[in-house]
Amino acid sequence: MSKTIVYIGGFELPDKNAAAHRVINNGKAFRDLGYNVVFIDASKDKSTSKNIMNTKKEYFGFDTYSVPYPDGAKAWLCYLTDIKSFVKVIEKQHEVCMVVLYNFQAVAMRKMINYCKRNGIKCCADVTEWRSAKGEGIVYRILKDSDTWYRMKILHKKLDALIVISSYLKKYYKNQSLVVQIPTLIDKSEDKWRNTYERSEETLFLVYAGNPGLKDRLDILISALLKVDRAYVLDIVGVTKDQFLHYFPSFKDKIKKIDNIVFHGRVSHQKALEYVKKANYSCFFRENDRVSNAGFPTKLAEALTCGTPVITNETSDLRLYIHDRENGVLVSNIDVDDLSCTLNKIDNRLNVDTGLFDYHGYIDQFMKIMAGIK
Repeated sequence: MSKTIVYIGGFELPDKNAAAHRVINNGKAFRDLGYNVVFIDASKDKSTSKNIMNTKKEYFGFDTYSVPYPDGAKAWLCYLTDIKSFVKVIEKQHEVCMVVLYNFQAVAMRKMINYCKRNGIKCCADVTEWRSAKGEGIVYRILKDSDTWYRMKILHKKLDALIVISSYLKKYYKNQSLVVQIPTLIDKSEDKWRNTYERSEETLFLVYAGNPGLKDRLDILISALLKVDRAYVLDIVGVTKDQFLHYFPSFKDKIKKIDNIVFHGRVSHQKALEYVKKANYSCFFRENDRVSNAGFPTKLAEALTCGTPVITNETSDLRLYIHDRENGVLVSNIDVDDLSCTLNKIDNRLNVDTGLFDYHGYIDQFMKIMAGIK
């Protein structure tokens, strides 16, 4: 029987957030190397049992368990500090060789490190972000920033291995004994990535798919489009007009009568991909700061796998994947006038390499992890 890897974190299986897509494809790579992978997620389904052993399901051939996503102060305190439910699952598995903690909460991570050490289990983190609580209330900001500081600067350096999503994080942890950089990965063999749409040669069809909050500068994209002198349609998937106006109320009058900027709200992942496939370009723009550079956009991996080029600004490792007239367009900054000029003159078709993020091409990186922890 295969040795087992237990993957734990705040992802929502099977496909309810970007984190779920990442961990499932990482799990497929570990499985291809002969390991049994078990997932424990945080479910927002109100009916999720508090007894973790009653939550067992199967997705993509993996056994999965769930803890309830916390609701209320007492539930949050438990979620941030208690590992008893996770230990229950671990102790029911066959020969657990490694636990992978996905962007895990600091106090619980400290306890899990100690548990793994006592039981001869390797403990690894999958690090995909450097969170900021900017814009949140002062109490939340203090708690979140303290958790992030302790995890990023202290605890990660005590682990047996780190899987990091960007070269920024790899450089930050360069003195660690085992750090492997793995971007967002896709299983290209799945039918959902096949694109049979014929793209428009005349009208420029753009798509934004995601939940922007203040991270993705959807306001700058819309401001630039309002100055564009060509036929275009922008499909905004994942946010309603009211949600957008909550963050950017000054746009209320600007977009009131515009019918070629269409807000679709939250849709299924499959439906979101259909909008991406139809578009000439997928678009997103982010501030060039630590948060953006430490992470890596799932939007890029998904769009290119669909055969859709990307328009974005340079953050993280995007220059490794987007070149002149290949895979998309990198703008030098997110100035409204410069972006408007770019949108006015870009071609409706560009060459795209659809296999850049297929997990099968990264198996050697996962082999390095398993070889390094022995």
